Amino acid sequence: MPEPAGPSPRRGAYSRRLADEICARLSNGQSLRAICTDPAMPHRATVLRWLHANPEFRSLYALAREAAADALAEEIVSIADRATGRDDVPAIKLRMEARMWVATRLRPTVERRAEPAPAITIAITPDDTDL
Repeated sequence: MPEPAGPSPRRGAYSRRLADEICARLSNGQSLRAICTDPAMPHRATVLRWLHANPEFRSLYALAREAAADALAEEIVSIADRATGRDDVPAIKLRMEARMWVATRLRPTVERRAEPAPAITIAITPDDTDL
């Protein structure tokens, strides 16, 4: 039986083709855990090693996560728009809240400014007194 060409993606070296596929699937809202259950995809630990070792992949991955958050936000709106008075409101609310929770964790945190923003000064001039 012939040997397979190259290392198995389950424990292989970084592959831009696989990285692009992972990021595309993440962008569409699929979880990394779900992606990595696919035998054609690398093991989750392999992907995490790639993230640690490869700044280019880390950047692609971050963009994919942002796109996934956007996809979840669109899905939340769609769920709300499809709801009717006859629907199971607690179930709809649970579906929406679960997606909101995940979406907020996919978006990178905004760095807080180390120094306070400059104060706004308002000056009233003689021209303003007639207003």
